[in-house]
Formats: sequence, structure tokens, C-alpha cells
Amino acid sequence: MKKIYLLDTNIISEFSKEHPNQNVIALYEARKNFCAISAITWQELIYGLERMPDGKRKTYIEECLVEYKEEFEIIPYDDFAAGICGQLSGKCSKEGRSLPYCDTQIAATAIANGMVLVTHNTTDFAEAAERSFLRMEDWFSVE
Repeated sequence: MKKIYLLDTNIISEFSKEHPNQNVIALYEARKNFCAISAITWQELIYGLERMPDGKRKTYIEECLVEYKEEFEIIPYDDFAAGICGQLSGKCSKEGRSLPYCDTQIAATAIANGMVLVTHNTTDFAEAAERSFLRMEDWFSVE
């Protein structure tokens, strides 16, 4: 089944919260067969886990990551996405602006694969969206 939605790290993180945003959960449940994550999001999730102190919460997050690895297709950051990332970063740099590098890679992965980026951090991706064909949805506020 073709994946349409590329879920950003902040959306995936919502699933492991004690009190997740119910709008995010409902939209995910309705669209889960069409969702994937980027290799960059996977990297960010592992990084976050490794920074956590040992304990129950870390063990719980480790279990969540095992489930996520099985549940989500992980879209690679390939040469096409890298080219888009370079173009976006270069355009912004020429204009005296900078984009967070991982966010630019995630945006480029969405663009390269014709996917909608689902994120709550739309301001982090605004520069990329202004200079590309990046489509975004914020499931915290979509009705």
C-alpha cells in the first residue's frame, strides 16, 4: 500500500505519552495504513532513547521503539532526497537563513517521495515549505 503520510518525530513521540493528544491518535488510527517514518526520524528516536537515564521510562520507550520498527515502513534518506536537501539548504543560506539540518532532511524525504509531512512543528518547516513543494498537516489541529 502506498504511503502518503510521513510522520515527524513529534507525532511518533505522542504515541508513547501517558496522555497523548486524542486528535493525533484518532487521525493516525484512521490513516495508519498510509503512514511511514523517515530514516532521520528513526535516528532522532534512537538518539532520544540513548540520552535517557536508565529506568522504567527508558525501558518503556525501548519497547515502543521495537513496536514502531515493526509497525512503520522507514523511508530511506537517499540521493534524491539529499539533492533536494542541498537545494533547500543552499537557497536558504544564500538568503541569510538557516534551516535545522535534520528537519531539512525530513522535509526533503517527504518531498522526494511525494508525501505529506505530518508535524506539530510547522514553524520549523515553514522555510522549507516556502521554497519547495512541501505539503504539511498538523494533526494536533486538523479536524
